[in-house]
Amino acid sequence: MLVSQQARTSQRGRQGCPKLSLAELRRQLAEPSKLSDGNRQRLLNLARRLDRIQALGDEYARVELSESAVAALANEKVPVTI
Repeated sequence: MLVSQQARTSQRGRQGCPKLSLAELRRQLAEPSKLSDGNRQRLLNLARRLDRIQALGDEYARVELSESAVAALANEKVPVTI
């Protein structure tokens, strides 16, 4: 069944995480102690996904997190769980 572009973009009750501007995320990564719990959880999830991607090998093994993201993960004392 085809769904029009307008119908897809106008969905109400959007699921998932609230939007965060890239600038706000960069500010939080610059000071990992100010990283919100939600963004810390997203970062941990991305790190887990990255591990799976790197395990594919070849060109996927070169994919890495940014230095600021790695630094924020290094400051993680107690893992946040869902």
